[in-house]
This record gives sequence, structure tokens and C-alpha cells, in this order.
Amino acid sequence: MKEGAERIVRRIMDDAETQAESIRKEAAEKAEAVKAEARKKAERREEHIIEQSKKEAEEQKRLIIGVAQLEARKEMLAAKQELISEAFDKTLEELVTLDDEKYLSIIKKLLLNLAEKGTESVYCSAADLKRIPDSFWQEVNQELAGQGKKGELTPSPEPREIKGGFVLQADGMEINCSFEALLAMKRDELEPEVAAVLFK
Repeated sequence: MKEGAERIVRRIMDDAETQAESIRKEAAEKAEAVKAEARKKAERREEHIIEQSKKEAEEQKRLIIGVAQLEARKEMLAAKQELISEAFDKTLEELVTLDDEKYLSIIKKLLLNLAEKGTESVYCSAADLKRIPDSFWQEVNQELAGQGKKGELTPSPEPREIKGGFVLQADGMEINCSFEALLAMKRDELEPEVAAVLFK
């Protein structure tokens, strides 16, 4: 009887040991599966973070390059505009320093084209008041009279702050024919041609 009880106890103990081992094995397998899944998730997360970081770095690089290119274009445009302005300034300087014959020829053509009545007042620069002789005004007035206008243009003794050319005044109105004003009026029209010459 005692032996039978011991056998039963042993069998129960063996079954319990087998069952415990099976549970331990299953738990270990589940733990390993959980760890493996966690590793996969971590790897996927790491890959995602790396990929996202690459994309962000690429976008940042693209933005930096875009801004740099825009700045470079702006600087290039500013430099070109500066060179064009210098070209117009040089043209003005060349007009003002033409020899007397050419200079007075230009002034005369402008006066003959723009004087409507032939009685206007003409305002010049201080330099031109000294440069233009009285004979020039007599000649212009004779030609105006030949056009059927009154030949009574008079140079004002009061100088204007201009570099060259003149300001024509009549009936309270002024026509600015200074070389600065004439070049400024023509600048939009001439700028593309100047740019084409400067930046072939």
C-alpha cells in the first residue's frame, strides 16, 4: 500500500516536472519570440529614423542650396545693375566733356526742336553759362526766326544744378532737357542694348 502511494506520488511529481519543463520551454520560446519581435521593431524604428533623418538632411541641403543660388543671382543682378549704371554715368560724362563744336551742335538741335515760340528762357549749368558764347544764342535765334518763330530765346544768368544740357522754361512750365534727364528717360529703352554689350 505504501509502495503504491509512493508510485502515485512519484508519477504525479514526474508529470509535474514534465509539465513544468514544458511550461518553462514554452515561456522561454515566447520570451525569445517577444525579444525577436522587439528587435525587429527596434530595427524598423531605427531604419525609419535614419531614413527620416536622411530626408530631412536632403531637404535642408536643398533649401540651403536654393537660398545660396537665389543670393548669388541677386548679387549677380546687383553687380550687373551697378555696371549698367556706371556705363550710363560714363556716357553722361562723355557727353558733358565733348569738344565745344559737338556739344553746342547737340544743344542747338535740341533747342530748335523744342522751342515752340522762340521766346523761352533757357537755364544751363554754371559751367555752360561760361562755356556757351553769345554768338551761339544769336545763331540759334536766327534759325528760330527762319522757322517762323520769334528768335528771342534768352539764356538765364541763374544756373541750374545740372551737368549738361538745359532746362527750357515758358509760361510757367519747364521742359527738362538736361543730359541727366534725357538719359534717364531713355534708360529703360537702352538698358537691354547696354546689357547685351556688357554681358555677351
